Amino acid sequence: MVIGDKIRNLRSLKGLSQENMADALKMSLLAYGDIERNKKDVTLNRLEQIAKVLSVTVSDILAFSDRVSNFFDQCDNAVGTYNGGQTTHNDTREIQHKLNLALLELEKAKVEKEKNEIEIKYWREKAER
Repeated sequence: MVIGDKIRNLRSLKGLSQENMADALKMSLLAYGDIERNKKDVTLNRLEQIAKVLSVTVSDILAFSDRVSNFFDQCDNAVGTYNGGQTTHNDTREIQHKLNLALLELEKAKVEKEKNEIEIKYWREKAER
């Protein structure tokens, strides 16, 4: 996954629009869109600014897709030990499905909290200008 795609996916998870991001970064919507479309190289300084707006670290952005896929690999490994190692294919699928749902619910709650925090920060800063 390319850096612009990772930024777009994180922004989307946080519930922010491109307009929110461009405004918070003090750049044009077109220039910000070019970052997400991988048409513009992102400097480390700009990446740090984007990470701050998204309330994540630069490492979180760079590792975004890797962390998601690693989690599902760990789920696959854990499922093999369920029921004393005597799992059927259906048991494995059911357990993985439940783990995936639990992960999604946790991520959704975390993202909603972070979204609210970002939105509060955004509006406070906008009101101060």
